Amino acid sequence: MLCNRMKQFREYNGLAIENLAQVLGISPDKYIALEEGKETPNIELIEKMAFCYKVTVNEFYGYTPHLAVYDSSMQDPTDEVDDKLLKMSNLSWDEAQLILYYRNLENKEDLINQILNKMKEQE
Repeated sequence: MLCNRMKQFREYNGLAIENLAQVLGISPDKYIALEEGKETPNIELIEKMAFCYKVTVNEFYGYTPHLAVYDSSMQDPTDEVDDKLLKMSNLSWDEAQLILYYRNLENKEDLINQILNKMKEQE
């Protein structure tokens, strides 16, 4: 269902409803109604959402399983959220969540050291 895809993409990218609604040019209440399936988005809005997530409309609907990481060199009207825009990929959901967690860490070196120490202990 399209409303589920909307929620999945928004949550996957860590976007607040208010920010995404602003980028799409609609009210937060309208976006909530769309995500809850109470209203159906028109094709123009679907195209805007696909553009925001750097996917095709088919990918947005879930027809294509291939993913690629967002390319920040691409021009985008959503500058305030461009760091968080990722496409779906062939990574599992757990793998994608782990990557997003890592990207959002302030001190990546500590995590890397912890992982390396655990690996040494297992040897």
